[in-house]
Amino acid sequence: MSWRNGSASPLLCRLRQVIDKPTAAQLPLRVCHVITGFDTGGAERVLLQTVRRLDPARFESLVVSLRPRGPLSSDAERLGVETIHLRMGRRPGPVTLWRLAGIFQQRAVAVVHAYLYDASIASRLAGRWARVPVVLTSTRAPLDYLPRIAWWLDRATSLWCQRIIAVSQHTADFILQKERIARHKVVVVPNAVDLQRFTPREPRGARAYWGIDDGAFVVASVGRLSPEKGHGYLLEALAIARSAIPSLSCLLAGDGPLRSSLETQARALGLDDVCHFLGDVREVETVFAAADLTVLPSLFEGMPNAVLEAMAMGCPVIATAVGGSPELVRHGETGLLVPPADSEALASALIELAGSTERRNRMGVRSRQVSEDFHGIEHMIHSVEQLYLEEWERVIGETAVTALGRVPAQWRWR
Repeated sequence: MSWRNGSASPLLCRLRQVIDKPTAAQLPLRVCHVITGFDTGGAERVLLQTVRRLDPARFESLVVSLRPRGPLSSDAERLGVETIHLRMGRRPGPVTLWRLAGIFQQRAVAVVHAYLYDASIASRLAGRWARVPVVLTSTRAPLDYLPRIAWWLDRATSLWCQRIIAVSQHTADFILQKERIARHKVVVVPNAVDLQRFTPREPRGARAYWGIDDGAFVVASVGRLSPEKGHGYLLEALAIARSAIPSLSCLLAGDGPLRSSLETQARALGLDDVCHFLGDVREVETVFAAADLTVLPSLFEGMPNAVLEAMAMGCPVIATAVGGSPELVRHGETGLLVPPADSEALASALIELAGSTERRNRMGVRSRQVSEDFHGIEHMIHSVEQLYLEEWERVIGETAVTALGRVPAQWRWR
């Protein structure tokens, strides 16, 4: 049995070969964060938040994007960490896997943390080849939007990672019940929000910034303009609700492959003066600040960052009851839940909340309270750091860590 499979004596023999002298440096561990690409999505932002906040005394980060540069690539580079783009095509092939394994070996990576499906599969395979001690992958949403062969591949390659991070209990249940991956592999680490950045603020300045009248009823929608986000149903709901809410205005922050078709749909529905397509917005908090409520019309979700951010800013949320959204939005307390792909139900919810400023204000106050109690970014970072250390200690042996108190030299920064 190899030391990676838990044989104590070979492990200790190996440790004796690689342990430095007693004056050797302590932590940090070298962590490689692997992402499929740097589009403007939630997983990419979670990676950036994680790298920014990891304790530098214990972890040093390296970032790898499988795809060429994307809109958020410069954000990663501004963090001051090495950021590598492998320029793969649509899917990771042998060359991408070979290059990724080479990076793991050359940088002496101790822990791999992968985000998104392609990055997870590639990291498991490359990590196996490079003999990376700890490989952690994350599932950001249930894979029911992918063909069954993708489920099989996820289950087959799960043998080559220590843990799979699910961002919501709903996602974890899918992994366990539908993919039938071993229960001990799965751990839930919910997404979280920066409570200092996303904090309630006076709306007048934000409305002036976006050119919105103070008396308008403003709906915010923040997210990538792609099929799974369900924006077409939002536009239909706005068209239905418009007669009941004459002052209706909608700020749509985000870009994506459906932008042109959604703009065409808005014009066809007579919403030219209602819908404002803002594109990618770096300071997205200005959108939430201008809004009376936020709508997330997704067809499927993991743990939506847009909902977390809106709630932290004290903005009530209407969301479809999919994925992890019901774990965030408390129906009737912090917002409303509606069925997916149901524009009439969404329109009814808009009209209902538009009719009561007092109710919206009460929901907003409660949303902020829930965010402070359960969804602060510090909770997520602490959970991730503990997972890194627990899995590292499990691999190298708790006895050795206790006795030596430091990391083998080939897995430390020099």
